[in-house]
Amino acid sequence: MLRALSDQNSDMLQCPRCGRQFPDNVHVCPDDFTPLRADDTISDRPVDPLIGRVFDGKYRLEELLGGGGMGTVYRATHLLIERPVAIKVLSQRFVGDQTAQERFRREARAAGRMHHPNAVTVNDFGTTEDGWLYIVMELLEGRTLRDLLAREAPLDPARAVSFMLQACAAVGAAHDAKLIHRDLKPANIFIEQRPDLPAVAKVLDFGVAKFAVDEPLTPASDVYSLGIILYEMLTATVPFSADTPLALAMKQVTEAPRPPREIVPAIPRELETVVLHALAKQAIARPPDANEFRRELHATAEELGLEHSDSTVAPTMAALRHAGTQSPSGRLVIDLATLRQVQAASSESDSAELANDAAAKAKFGRMNVPMEKHATAQAAHRGRVAVVTMIALIAIVAALGIGYRWRHNFDPVGSSQPANANVAAPVAAVAAPSQSASPSPSPSPKPRITNHERKNENKKPKDTSFWGKVKRRIFH
Repeated sequence: MLRALSDQNSDMLQCPRCGRQFPDNVHVCPDDFTPLRADDTISDRPVDPLIGRVFDGKYRLEELLGGGGMGTVYRATHLLIERPVAIKVLSQRFVGDQTAQERFRREARAAGRMHHPNAVTVNDFGTTEDGWLYIVMELLEGRTLRDLLAREAPLDPARAVSFMLQACAAVGAAHDAKLIHRDLKPANIFIEQRPDLPAVAKVLDFGVAKFAVDEPLTPASDVYSLGIILYEMLTATVPFSADTPLALAMKQVTEAPRPPREIVPAIPRELETVVLHALAKQAIARPPDANEFRRELHATAEELGLEHSDSTVAPTMAALRHAGTQSPSGRLVIDLATLRQVQAASSESDSAELANDAAAKAKFGRMNVPMEKHATAQAAHRGRVAVVTMIALIAIVAALGIGYRWRHNFDPVGSSQPANANVAAPVAAVAAPSQSASPSPSPSPKPRITNHERKNENKKPKDTSFWGKVKRRIFH
């Protein structure tokens, strides 16, 4: 086993600047373009003199985490509060270099101005008595995007979009602060992975950052770099490659990038359009800054139904079971394409249901529903009593009216007298003299009764009682 590891290490080449290792078919470091050389043996490697040092009586350096072009990063402990931190120390070869020191200080100031969850947090900056410059940062657990791509590229579109949206958020915050990063690459994006939490992308190394007023730079230059990073995440290759930086720059100026779908056909066409928009040759043809690029990418992710860091809809267990198959060991294997189709169908169904609910609420928006059961029962009881009382009153009034009508129209005594009153009166007047043979004084002549007076005589007096008023109100 040890021999195999030794043989594997002997085939690796190492960058003398950043310390990263590459296979023997790679001759130039893709990050800093430094020629690679054979890895030193363990016996020839010097012991790091800073391990165990305490800076300014507060920070004890404990472990080497990695190196870059200008400095080395160590795991350390803040002794006063016993908190693990990361400390970046300017390389010893730059101790007398004023330009490098100023750049290091600029990195500390730029990172200190960044207050964003997707940018590394800088807590302190200092210089030791013997001239070591250092920056104290939050300790991140995970690995760089460069290391992740070396093992897992190409990434699923949803995962790549999630990392890029977070990186764009941090770079967009820098653009809002009139700060341009100028050195965006996979090695400067750290993927923090903590137990039981989603991965978080953090933008590092603002060492070469420039203020927009310092020189004629535009944020569109950072957008171009973000487009290259997204291209590599989706295709596992860069849009341009060359043996020297000059040749690479010429290709970037003169050649069009190969469409990502020609490399990985599964990439959605809409996502390819976003990538190529960021890689436009002219800065005016790209999104003007990282915020605009993020909005464009976010809208495309929402349209495609890609799960990302801003997504508020998590797949349910029912959707996961529907989109996956169970392995013999009992694990659920999920097909992402099927899962997205299930979520899209569920989203459409939920939207239709919400629309129906909104229509129902708009139609019955003025309905008042009592919340207390007791109050509801009392209100219902009062309503029933009122209805029954009203029906009873209507029935009584109707019965009285019907009785009155029947008596007025069909009673022989009550109805014949008014009808024949005008006829009986003259008959009685004519027959009266013949009823008695005995002489009697002649009666005085009766005054003549007119029709108008007969009508007034036959007219009954009005009933002024309550029921009379009710009958007149209903039947007349």
